[in-house]
Amino acid sequence: MSKSRKEKKPEHTLSSFSPLALLRPRLDGLLGNEALARKEEKALRADLNAVFKGLKAADFLPVFLSACQTAPSTVQKRLDEVVPVWLKVQSHLPALLELVQKHRLSGMELERALAWLKAAGINIAYVEKTREPSAFYTAYMYADKSQGIILLFWYSDRKHTKVQGMGFLVDYNPPWEGSIKDIVVYPQRTPEQARREFVNFWAEQYPLNTLSPAEAKLEILSCLECNRREGIRLPRDLVRAKDLFFKHILTLPDTPDTPGFTPEDFALLSRSGQSAEAIMEFEQTVGRRVRLDDGKEILVMSPPDDWADEW
Repeated sequence: MSKSRKEKKPEHTLSSFSPLALLRPRLDGLLGNEALARKEEKALRADLNAVFKGLKAADFLPVFLSACQTAPSTVQKRLDEVVPVWLKVQSHLPALLELVQKHRLSGMELERALAWLKAAGINIAYVEKTREPSAFYTAYMYADKSQGIILLFWYSDRKHTKVQGMGFLVDYNPPWEGSIKDIVVYPQRTPEQARREFVNFWAEQYPLNTLSPAEAKLEILSCLECNRREGIRLPRDLVRAKDLFFKHILTLPDTPDTPGFTPEDFALLSRSGQSAEAIMEFEQTVGRRVRLDDGKEILVMSPPDDWADEW
């Protein structure tokens, strides 16, 4: 975890954003036009080549699959007819296959990716058989009326002899209202060592609830929805750990209630909203806003924060 410090609010201009960060708005504009459903295949392929120019297939395919889900049904149908051949012609099939086999896709995006692979002539039975086993190891959660923790671990080697993990600190007081305020990335350990070093400390003080993969994803993304709703930027350490987050959390299975959350959402929350570190610095140097049982809020002047100390 990084030390709290004041930071200047970044000024963003259009030129400061990477092409990948601008991809989703461009795709929404392209795919949201129902006229696309009537385009000739050659013209539609040209449109796709133009919008993805200069981007790696492994980077743009997840964004493309996500954008397809919000396109009009007629456009989705046309894409399902044209895209498999386009993927083959543009040599993007290996990248899509790797995303599937390494569990980088989930939900409807995974279903569409499998459909495209099948339409392009890929043996789906073989794909399913050769997919990497899920890396998920275990997850735990505890929360009271004030704060909470979510601990998630995954196997970090093929033989499943080592695990790595992430811990999320959640605050239910204002201004957080259930947002993630800080995270820690746990280093690689054997499963037994990880439990001793990173789990037992909490388990000895609080009744940790074990979470399934889908439950863990639901809890974490629900907290991020709070960050978005309250206008609180993602903690810097979570931004730094985005690759781990994308690989080991976004790819977990969904429940019917799992909020939609994409890499584009992550990118937006990484640069917009009030700094989580600035809020924590205020709490540590001035005071914390606390909601009482009757709903009233009070400012407690820079008290010892047991959760923060433990964290």
